[in-house]
Amino acid sequence: MDSLKFFDTVSWIFYLSCNALAIFMIWISRTRPPLARMILLLLFLFAAGFNAYTALNAPWNYQDFADSATPFYKRFILGAFIPIITPMVLTIAVCQLLIALAMTTRGQLFQVGCWAGIIFLIAIAPLGLYAAFPMPLLLAWAMLRLLRTDSGHAILFEDPKSVKLKNKHHARHIPN
Repeated sequence: MDSLKFFDTVSWIFYLSCNALAIFMIWISRTRPPLARMILLLLFLFAAGFNAYTALNAPWNYQDFADSATPFYKRFILGAFIPIITPMVLTIAVCQLLIALAMTTRGQLFQVGCWAGIIFLIAIAPLGLYAAFPMPLLLAWAMLRLLRTDSGHAILFEDPKSVKLKNKHHARHIPN
């Protein structure tokens, strides 16, 4: 019985921490886009690894998601999803990996990665507590803000000082 209380406490701490992180992400997506990108990169990278590992080693665990899912998702999880759990979750893991990698790019590839992340996060929101709801919607909002704030800057491949120099070099000089 005490182990159940411990598990419940750990679960609630994890749940609250996930939602606190998502709220923090909304703030830093505007104020510190490179940090937001790095955190999203790590989150999606971790999710891809976790999902790939679980899909290959314990795919039946995904049936538990039906417990807190909306009725439509519950029917899908307990029905059509069962025979395709491993390939479906591996496909999701590959997509999560691609979203993570897109956080290191700029331009259209970054924008596509953000939109893919937003769609993915909205799609998992109906899983309820198993997705730490409302965390997916908060993270989707953070990604949308990041998309609007930082769509042209890469975090890993470009020095911020060189961006300033490029912008200064390409600035229009208005004759006096």
